[in-house]
Amino acid sequence: MASLGRLGGALRAGGRLFGSTVKRQQGVRQAGGGVHIEPHYRQRVKLTKSQVIKAEFLSGFMWFWILWHFWHSPSEVLGHFPYPDPSKWTDEELGLPSEDE
Repeated sequence: MASLGRLGGALRAGGRLFGSTVKRQQGVRQAGGGVHIEPHYRQRVKLTKSQVIKAEFLSGFMWFWILWHFWHSPSEVLGHFPYPDPSKWTDEELGLPSEDE
């Protein structure tokens, strides 16, 4: 019984050592006050010239990338297998009744 008492004391001491709660400060938002972008109800957001130039460049590069790869490796888009020739399909494959009936 005495050994259980000593074990309990050791567990309590270990719990205090490893399970101690450290008081942490609550995070404070330091946004500089106010809204960064004012809301505009039913109005377009005013873009800067730099934003327009960057958007035009990125969209142009995107289309260049897509069309370049479509032109130089069309099998990636259209598939790697040859397109089937419909003139060689049988009536059975098309689900048509035979001409005998």
